[in-house]
Amino acid sequence: MIGIQQVEMEEEEEAEEKGEEQKVALPRPVWSGGLSIGLVNIPVKMMPLIRDKRVKLRMIHQKCNTPLHYKKYCEEGEEVPNDEIVHGYQLKKDRYVIFDDDELEAAKPESSDAINLDQFVNFFEADPHYFEKTYLLVPDGSESSYSLLRRVLERTGKAAIGKMTIHSKERVVLVHYYQDALVATTLRYFDEVLDPAGVEELKNLPQPKEEEMELAGVIVDKLSGDLDLSVYKDEYRERVEEMVRAKIAGEVIKIEKREGRPAAKSLMEALKETAESLE
Repeated sequence: MIGIQQVEMEEEEEAEEKGEEQKVALPRPVWSGGLSIGLVNIPVKMMPLIRDKRVKLRMIHQKCNTPLHYKKYCEEGEEVPNDEIVHGYQLKKDRYVIFDDDELEAAKPESSDAINLDQFVNFFEADPHYFEKTYLLVPDGSESSYSLLRRVLERTGKAAIGKMTIHSKERVVLVHYYQDALVATTLRYFDEVLDPAGVEELKNLPQPKEEEMELAGVIVDKLSGDLDLSVYKDEYRERVEEMVRAKIAGEVIKIEKREGRPAAKSLMEALKETAESLE
């Protein structure tokens, strides 16, 4: 895995040196069908917009240097074959409502090759806490209809909302404009997101003092700027990849001792020192 990443990095660096334009390698589509708005159908392919670039490490048996595998055991210590596994809904300790695969299969929504869009909403009114996964939509024929919807959503600031079936699950989906493309974001259902108003620890919190508010306001003003996510790097991933390259080269990894946390200060002391350091 790291070897492939290393080759990709070298190819990207070589292309940059030559001034070549980088082509985006599209992931494999996870769904294809049509955006259905009344009698209008816009054929699209859907693929993940997010690339998981985390370093993937496997658990290895240190003695024989081979990967670990998992087996399923019941509480009596016996290994259970797949054809003896069913699913259970727990009512209470040691009591379950049992379902077989056929029963659960019958409960699944029928597969569909359409995202049925039935309403347009203001995109910036959508609560991001309900956002789940975002997918890139690319035209699969009828580029003109795709382009029309893309431009309309860009111009109006609207998003189309509806339902679709993906991975055998029925999801609410928001289709919206993003960087000259259409994307689809699946949403959590309303009752899946916790209402903070019901959290006991958030009730009866003390009111901050005016001096604390003023100092905190100074800190916020000093640290305010435009959002640029490109400045934030996955430092853990970069360090692990660097260690992989070092180990491949036969180098010894040096582990530096980390400094402990500074002694705790009172809130006012911490606010004053932070504000002064930003002057």
